[in-house]
Amino acid sequence: MGQSKEVIIIGAGISGLGMAIQLKRLLGHDNFTIYEKSDNVGGTWWHNRYPGCACDIPSHFYSYSFALKYDWTTMFPGRDELHQYFFSVAEKYDILPHCRFNAMCVSLVWDNLRSLWICTFQDTISGETFKKEAPVVVSAIGTLDRPYIPDIEGSESFQGEVFHSARWNDSFKPEGKKIVVLGNGASATQFVPELVKDVGPQGSVTQSIRDASLSRSTQGNPKYSERFKLVLKHVPFAAKVYRIILAWQLERVFSSFYMNSNGAAMRQKIRDATYSFIKSDAPPQYHEILKPRYEPGCKRRVNTASYMACLHSPEMLLTDNSVVKVGPDYVETKSGDRHVADTIIYATGFQTQKWLFPMQINGINGQDLHQVWDAASGAEAYKGTVVSGFPNFFILYGPNAATGQHSVIFHSECQINYSCRLLRPVLKGKADSIMVKLVAQQQDLSWVHDKLKHLVFNSGCQSWWMDPVTKKNTFIYPDPMYKYWLRTIFPSWSDFDIRKDGERHSSYGGMLSMGVFIMGLAAVTITYSTDIQKLIGKASNWLLANVHRS
Repeated sequence: MGQSKEVIIIGAGISGLGMAIQLKRLLGHDNFTIYEKSDNVGGTWWHNRYPGCACDIPSHFYSYSFALKYDWTTMFPGRDELHQYFFSVAEKYDILPHCRFNAMCVSLVWDNLRSLWICTFQDTISGETFKKEAPVVVSAIGTLDRPYIPDIEGSESFQGEVFHSARWNDSFKPEGKKIVVLGNGASATQFVPELVKDVGPQGSVTQSIRDASLSRSTQGNPKYSERFKLVLKHVPFAAKVYRIILAWQLERVFSSFYMNSNGAAMRQKIRDATYSFIKSDAPPQYHEILKPRYEPGCKRRVNTASYMACLHSPEMLLTDNSVVKVGPDYVETKSGDRHVADTIIYATGFQTQKWLFPMQINGINGQDLHQVWDAASGAEAYKGTVVSGFPNFFILYGPNAATGQHSVIFHSECQINYSCRLLRPVLKGKADSIMVKLVAQQQDLSWVHDKLKHLVFNSGCQSWWMDPVTKKNTFIYPDPMYKYWLRTIFPSWSDFDIRKDGERHSSYGGMLSMGVFIMGLAAVTITYSTDIQKLIGKASNWLLANVHRS
């Protein structure tokens, strides 16, 4: 009976593929379809193909726990290697036959009488629409798929080439071009050095930035030795231990996010290291431009080793004079300076606060999810995953489910596994629907936003984590990610309305109470055991110092 219930997954990126695989692995459920608006899997790592595109999280932790790859080439993998990894995992688990490409979700409407979602899709090639029905829908569209292009006076008059870094023109040849780059986030710091190398003496790159990004110095991109790859592949548990060590290295950073004396001391060390790095590696005329004016951690740090080097090129100009006007063959800054341009590249990020856009989503009694969120001054969800009033609807990479320094795949897996646990009674035929109670959602969100008040993410800078109008932080989870993992292992069934044949069922209410107690005890032990923290820290430092030796 369970296999008769289809699951619709929207998006074939990291989270969508992971959800499909775990439906198979954890629940033995093979009745699902992934609807993807593009023509391939991979999401971010399919759309982004700019020169130098790479991940800034270590490869062995930026991968699925159930699909370890022992032969990553480097610590910070490039776009091609990443996309090949996700494609190969989709092949391994036979996910591709479940994918329908070039299909964009337009609307979702909940039919309460039948406990079904009525889903409308549009073929992105023909423009035709079609409908599908399923009891369960999982949104895996993320938020980094809709490029943001600022509205600048005169933009329509520009006669040269214009594109966003997330929609790179593969035929673009930078040699001899007068290129203007707007923005300086993670993408820009990767592709600007590549442009500077390729423009040649007749070309130029002018980069206009609004705020300096907090630099994170690296020693390049270390290659993994063949010996190390063999150790990971053949020594029992070596790869998993290495993942744990990498995770711990990332988790340790969270201590600097607290707005207390210890956090302030750690941030000062980060600030000092950043300023020292700028002073030693950047040209003197750019020192002040490159210094961030906000608390370390308020925005995501970026790797800038190769970026600093390119600033010494005579073909490169960096300015914090914002572009306010565009002409046919130039851009003009707020101070009136004009820069000749035949190409404008926007590295201006994404429409991160337009959650689940452009889908129209109507739940119980027709309530509009976007209106619900507007009334709440921003997107919100219980444990970042489910919303009261919208049964059998799950959001991966949802509101307040991630931290600013961690692997997106880790928290995505936490959500995926949590969703599978919640879905089990529905897919096994023991329930028609499951929905979080409003009071439980409100309590969870109250805890989230109370904690955020005491973290650096809410310290005043304008990041893509914050709603620019309401100043509500809709992205950040206010604790280390291992705590999010612990809190999503066992559902608090009393927080949910579970219905069968139109009536509430409470058989799951007391389920796994002993498991919850044990995991809570484990969380306290891990959190407060200084000896365990020291032991893991020492092991981390030793292994990271030795893994790249050939």
